[in-house]
Amino acid sequence: MNKVARLSAFVFLLSYFSVAQQPSTSPSAEEYAVMGAMLDGFHDAGRASHPIVADYTATFDCNSICNGMKVSGCNGLALNDETSEQRLTIVKRDLPDLDQTTIPDFEAKNRHCSKIADKIPSQSPFFLFGNDHPQKLPAGWEKADFFYFSRVGFNAQRTQALVSVSFMSGTDGTRSGGKYFLLRHENGKWIPVESSIVWQLTSREAWSQISPRSPCLRGEIDFYA
Repeated sequence: MNKVARLSAFVFLLSYFSVAQQPSTSPSAEEYAVMGAMLDGFHDAGRASHPIVADYTATFDCNSICNGMKVSGCNGLALNDETSEQRLTIVKRDLPDLDQTTIPDFEAKNRHCSKIADKIPSQSPFFLFGNDHPQKLPAGWEKADFFYFSRVGFNAQRTQALVSVSFMSGTDGTRSGGKYFLLRHENGKWIPVESSIVWQLTSREAWSQISPRSPCLRGEIDFYA
């Protein structure tokens, strides 16, 4: 059974503004393709019609919230009482098809945050947000869908990808959560096939504790369960 962080007892601290830090490296074109596949998957499932993406990736370093998000004392990839190895052990348990070569690539890339550029090949419109993207959203985007991506890990053959996605919902905060998604490369496309949950917002009481500077939340996280 998945280890789920039931956040009714936690205070969610989110910020529109990312903390200025130097990224280790930049995501590759293939990493952006995986992010685009995830945005399209949420959109096609009716979960995210107005996606906006944090302009820095999440990281295993709980003291370095580059993208302005903090949940359960960490940045979405693990809980504050877990090491990266402990969380990835859970992910391996939940994702039986996860290739052993995918794990070290994912862990190495996510020791530090990286800057996300406007290069995600999504079929639906999206915007970046953060210190480097302070512009206002256009009319109709008042209840945007917030995405916080990790860097993407690949297996040696580049046929499998692992990414963590934290998703914030404005219409129903209790449907917000964070998961690891396993994708396979098939016919030139990245297809999500399995997921492992890290945290889930489960009560409106927890939703009401969100910081006043936090974004609204909307959507669901339980597709591709």
